[in-house]
Amino acid sequence: MPFAPLLFGVLVAACVGSLASFFLLGRSRVKERLGIQAKPEFRRPVDEAPAVLPPALVEKFEKKLGIQKDSGKAKELKKLMVRAGIYNGRALSIFFGMKLGLPLALPILVMPLMWGRGYSTVLMIGISYVLFAGGYFAPTFILKRLIESRQKKIQTALPDALDLMVVCVEAGQGLNAALKRVSDDFMMSCPALAKELNLVNLEINAGLEREQALRNLADRTGVDDVASLCSILIQSDRFGTSVATALKVQSDTLRTTRRQKLEELAAKTPVKLIFPLILFIFPAIMVVILGPAVIRIMETIMKK
Repeated sequence: MPFAPLLFGVLVAACVGSLASFFLLGRSRVKERLGIQAKPEFRRPVDEAPAVLPPALVEKFEKKLGIQKDSGKAKELKKLMVRAGIYNGRALSIFFGMKLGLPLALPILVMPLMWGRGYSTVLMIGISYVLFAGGYFAPTFILKRLIESRQKKIQTALPDALDLMVVCVEAGQGLNAALKRVSDDFMMSCPALAKELNLVNLEINAGLEREQALRNLADRTGVDDVASLCSILIQSDRFGTSVATALKVQSDTLRTTRRQKLEELAAKTPVKLIFPLILFIFPAIMVVILGPAVIRIMETIMKK
């Protein structure tokens, strides 16, 4: 392998690593704990923290990319991360670091391995473009997959959670105690739903109104069934109707909707099987049926 391409790849990878470290820069948990426990006269002010790049350059760079903390793009991305179950404060910086670093790192790491092996220039350029595009879109694709998986788990476990909540409410517990009990019982079977219900309970205990806590739950999950449940609970709490009756109706509605979706999928199965039958099974059956007849016809023709 030539030394020059390898050296070039190492240098560019170092630049990418420096860019990633810039986005991931922050104090560690140990340093934060030591800073809290330290005396005020020995504590470094936040404004005097060493900066890797000039603040004006960093602010201009973030403004060009639209990744400022108060920007709409950052808020929307943070909402998506919350729906994926990512509550880490540094997740936004890590995401942008991966989105900017992977398009450069993947071609740099792969191209030196393919250099000098007889591949055409067009193929090398095409592979570089694919790696660049894949590195750019991979974080977004993974984030969407995490959101879909988490929403599916919540939607699957929601009817059982409602049944247990109905039992708790009918037994004399309040809605807050029922949410706490359901979150504790579902911590093993569906941790995503359990954490969300526990967070609602914590927000209510912290002084937030129940209506706002339920609206936050619907916004964090992004599941239509959860949003419908929150609306029913808010109306029940506002007008003073029975919470147990509302939960029963919502549970029956969710189970009916699930059964209808399964029946719809079952009805679509014959239509989806047409193409595999025509492309794979039908030719094999025709060969088995017509094969012997064709052979006999050919033998008869050859004898004549």
